[in-house]
Amino acid sequence: MRSFSVSGRVKEPGVKLAPAGVTARELIDEFCGGMLPGHSFKAYLPGGASGGILPERMADIPLDFGTLEQHGCFVGSHAVVILSDQDDMKAVALNLMRFFEDESCGQCTPCRVGTAKALLLMDERKWNQPLLAELSQAMMDASICGLGQAAPNPVQCVIKYFPHEVA
Repeated sequence: MRSFSVSGRVKEPGVKLAPAGVTARELIDEFCGGMLPGHSFKAYLPGGASGGILPERMADIPLDFGTLEQHGCFVGSHAVVILSDQDDMKAVALNLMRFFEDESCGQCTPCRVGTAKALLLMDERKWNQPLLAELSQAMMDASICGLGQAAPNPVQCVIKYFPHEVA
């Protein structure tokens, strides 16, 4: 059994005790009372702010260590955020990058400057995807700690799984 902190567009958010390997769909349906009225399941963050973002079509992947990495995500602290059709994925990724910029300790340039530059690029109507990919790789390769290394995860996932929202 594991503790999952489930938030977002579900009827009954909170800390849920569920079996290791439970899926996001099972968390929503069996542990959180379903989606909020008027909301359709669209996407989820399987591991909090830095764990990446996956589309609803991938909601049957077990939420456990080693199951999501091949998709550019991870479960991390098991903080699952459920998003709906009323959420703008571009805005979600932008909000997460703002969080990372604010949380950066500023010690290393790839994270300090990288999060700020990513925000500028993401604030554009159309994202410069090649430049964001290059910046993301530099941050992942050269940042001292996990914050800078994982900050690009939501951006990369939105580009990969929701390309129509950033074009």
